[in-house]
Amino acid sequence: MINEASVCKNHADTATRRKCFQCLSLICPECQRKALGHTFCSLRCQLLCWRAEKAAGIRRLALLVNLRYRRLEKFTLKITGGGPFRLLTIGLLLFLLYQTSFLVSALRGVSTPDPGTSSLPSLPTVDIVHKGEWTTVAGSAPDFAVAVLLADGTERDLCTVSEGRYSFTFKADGSVRTFQIQVYGDGLPTMYTRAMPVPDSLATVKEKPKVPEPSAAAQPAPKDKVAMAPSPKPVKAPRQEPPSIFRPGDDLSRGHTGTGMVAITFDGGSYSNAAGKVLDVLSDRGLKATFFLTGDFIKQFPEVTRRIADQGHEVGNHMFSHLHLTTFAKNFRQETLPGLTKELVQKELVRNEELFKEITGKKMVKLWRAPYGEQNEEIRQWALNSGYRHVSWTYDPKTRKSLDGLDWVSDRDSALYLSSDQIIQKIISFDSETEMGLAGGIVLLHLGTERDSDPFYPRLGELIDKLQKKGYKVGSVTQILNTGG
Repeated sequence: MINEASVCKNHADTATRRKCFQCLSLICPECQRKALGHTFCSLRCQLLCWRAEKAAGIRRLALLVNLRYRRLEKFTLKITGGGPFRLLTIGLLLFLLYQTSFLVSALRGVSTPDPGTSSLPSLPTVDIVHKGEWTTVAGSAPDFAVAVLLADGTERDLCTVSEGRYSFTFKADGSVRTFQIQVYGDGLPTMYTRAMPVPDSLATVKEKPKVPEPSAAAQPAPKDKVAMAPSPKPVKAPRQEPPSIFRPGDDLSRGHTGTGMVAITFDGGSYSNAAGKVLDVLSDRGLKATFFLTGDFIKQFPEVTRRIADQGHEVGNHMFSHLHLTTFAKNFRQETLPGLTKELVQKELVRNEELFKEITGKKMVKLWRAPYGEQNEEIRQWALNSGYRHVSWTYDPKTRKSLDGLDWVSDRDSALYLSSDQIIQKIISFDSETEMGLAGGIVLLHLGTERDSDPFYPRLGELIDKLQKKGYKVGSVTQILNTGG
């Protein structure tokens, strides 16, 4: 007879000694389930065992973490020495973590150069295009640079590189054999293109007829020189050049050095907010200057115009309308703008002259300045046919420095912007940083400004005082050109 204590719980007639791992019930081979390395009587017992093992594993992991934490706590306590110091250490760690995150966020905004691109600027190129007697030299160069045209190694013209392109146009005279372009700019090394020979079709052009030398009657009389001898010599006399003879069609950008004078000129176009202060400074010092006014300025500010004339200042022609005369604003080339005619230029000059006489009852001097400085030999000749000679401002081709005050630039982010201190320094330093010096120099300033802060006109008196302290006199354009009016 089979003992009931040793029979399977599901089969009473089958004896067995195997027990379920979970519930410890006796089970025969037919009822046994092998899983998880154990024997179970049913799926329920198998799942209960699996859950128990997982729970035990989690408990073991928690105990292990707790043990590690206790060890770390003891180590930290041994290092920090107590609660307050522990808090200070934690605060320092949090601060370092914040600084690290701030640095990472800042570095994300820094652009990384493409390793496939070169950090070196592209080299300039040059090509010669010719048509008849006119030659065009054009090519590519880095943006925001200045391109200089060298003819047989001598600087002939310069322009700003825009959208990677530059160009020069001039009339060939047959004397130039090679052309080369020099490019320079902020952060750029000075670069040169290869020297290119002038095409034979231009090199064989016959030379221009020489300009006849001025007659003896045009030379200053000896007695005038004797009369000028007793006057004190300017400070820069040892460096002065002998007075040059200006041809009628020249662009007058500098006067005779022997006068020891500097001409401060003022252009009047759309604004007059600086005019009152300018006239006060000149009146207080008993000085005369040259003003180039447009018809728009005369019409808008008749009282200012009359005050300029009544104070005895010299007024030149800035044309009736502030027109563009060349293509410089489009392609940086001083080519006559299509549609511009001799009749239009002369009409603008005459109309402005008549308006000035109507407002003031006085005549303009026969000097003019092109709007935006846009002019060329052809346009100057058209104006000369009406009796006007062109006056620009002084520029030194060797150092590329000029006496353009740039006081009209109001955008502080512009590369051309100068503070009032910088404007004074730019003009005064022209004396020491150029071989020609300030004697006979023509300074360009304006009667109006869009600057909200740091305008230049309140510093005009300081500029004049510094010029006079250096031994220079301030006069009109006519005086430094010695044109006789």
